[in-house]
Formats: sequence, structure tokens, C-alpha cells
Amino acid sequence: MLINFSGNIFKQLFGIVFHNRFNIMVFATIGTIAYLTHHKFGWDEVVLPLVPVSILGGALAIFLGFRNSSAYDRWWEARKIWGGVINKSRSFAMLIMSFASEFHSDNKVSSEEIEKWKKELVHRHLAWTVALKMQLLRHDTWEDLSKFITSEELNALKGYTNKATQLIHIQGGRLKDAYELGIIEDFRHMELAGVLQNLYDLQGRAERIKNTVFPYYYNYFTRLFLWMFALSLPFGLVGTMGWGTIPMNMAISFVFFILEKAGSVTEDPFENRAADIPIHSITRTIEIDLREMLGESDIPNPLPIQHGRFGVRFQS
Repeated sequence: MLINFSGNIFKQLFGIVFHNRFNIMVFATIGTIAYLTHHKFGWDEVVLPLVPVSILGGALAIFLGFRNSSAYDRWWEARKIWGGVINKSRSFAMLIMSFASEFHSDNKVSSEEIEKWKKELVHRHLAWTVALKMQLLRHDTWEDLSKFITSEELNALKGYTNKATQLIHIQGGRLKDAYELGIIEDFRHMELAGVLQNLYDLQGRAERIKNTVFPYYYNYFTRLFLWMFALSLPFGLVGTMGWGTIPMNMAISFVFFILEKAGSVTEDPFENRAADIPIHSITRTIEIDLREMLGESDIPNPLPIQHGRFGVRFQS
């Protein structure tokens, strides 16, 4: 997730120009062609009336406004989902740690077995957060799960399409086992099962965003109108602005282009880009919090803020 571009305004401007240099050159070329054809070669026929160009710009603005608003809604929902994952993870671990007890077990289980059960469920939950992250990013390497679950369980998971779903299913089975052994009683079992249902809901909402493609026609027609506007604008300005057509066309076209680019990046929040949801950092935060609840010692450090080109700061 982008934190800021840079504290240096010159780095900001240079970075913006560098990353968009191709389009800026195209807009400058179109403006130059319009200026040369009219003022150097005297082709008055290339001058367009500004009214239809303005109407086209208005239609483009409507498409950009709707598309960017919808794209931001997807991004913000994705951030709320992972905020919910953090909160439910902490709640789940807290309930596991406080609910598990020898009180109702009639000496069927020892305190050591209960502590082992607590660690098993918390670690399997951490495996779920990693599995969900990897499925959203569409990574096929699952070895990161090995530090939270046994090798037998990991090998069994490899035969399933949706590994995150199966991990919660296993959690439900282990809650049932704990209930039958008396580690937790009726109310506590239902409370923990409710948290698992909430985790399923958060997973499904994240998968919906990932698997639902933004309507293609909005992307297609937005880009079509953008290039129609960029091609026609300098020929509408050249009759009155002369050489000023070149910088003015660059400035106006660039504004519309940046708006279109912002929407296209924001609409897919799970692509592991600097502007996306920092799910690597979020899963690391969850791991730190839950393992500290267990009293473990080898706790990893939070992921550092990364520094990209031109002073950009972001978290992955």
C-alpha cells in the first residue's frame, strides 16, 4: 500500500513524468502534429469546433467518475475485509486461550494436552491467513504453511483446490473433538464455531473481489473515449492557441489519462502492487500478535516499510 510518493517535490514530479513518459510523448506528438499541419502547412481543414470536443470530454469525465468510484469501492471493501481478518484473528486466539480448560473434562485430558491443543488451533489459523493470502495472490508455493502445520497435514492439503477452506473445516473438526473431550462446553463451542463462520464470510468476500472481473465494457469504452478525446483535443485548440496547443494538450490529456490509470490500478486490490492492500504486512502483524498470545519467543519482526524509486514509500 502506498504511504507517500516522496517528501521532495522534484522527485515527485520526476517520478510521475518517468513512469508516464510514453503517454506524455504521445500527447506532445499529437499536439505538435496539429500545430504543424495548421500553422506551418496552412491546412485549415484540420481545425475542429470545440463544442463536439467538449461534449466528448464530458462523456469521458462521466465514465471516469463512475469507473473510479466503483474501483475505489472495491479497494476499500478489500481493506475492510482484511481489517476484519485482523480483528477476528485476535478474537479467535483470545477465545481459544481463555475458553480451553480442564474444568469440564473430568480428567480426560491433561493441562499439557490442552496447551498443545491451543497452540495447534492458533497455528492452524495462522496457516489459514497465509493460505488465503497466497490464493488471492495466486501463488503456487505452499511451503510457508509448513511452519504452522504438520507435514502430514500439508501433504493432505495439496490435494484440495481451496486450501484455506479446508483449514477452517479442520478447525471445526478440532473444536468438535475438544467439545467431546470436555475442553470446551456447549456455549464456548458455539461461540468459537461462530468465529469460524465469520472467517468463512471474510474469505468469501475477498474471493468475490478477486474472482469478479470489473465489467469489461467500462474499461474498453473509457480507454476508447480517452484516446478519441486525446486525438481530437489539439485540433480543437490549434485554431486559437497556436504553439500553446502543444503544452495545453499535454496537460489536459495527461489529467484524464492519470484518472483512467488510477481507476485501472485500484480496481484490482490483490495484485501485490505498491498501491494494493498490504496483505503481506497484515498477515505478519497477525502472526506477531497471535504468537505473542501463546507466549512464544521466536517472534518475527514486522515487515519494514519499503523504499522504491524516486522516494516512494510503501508496504507490501
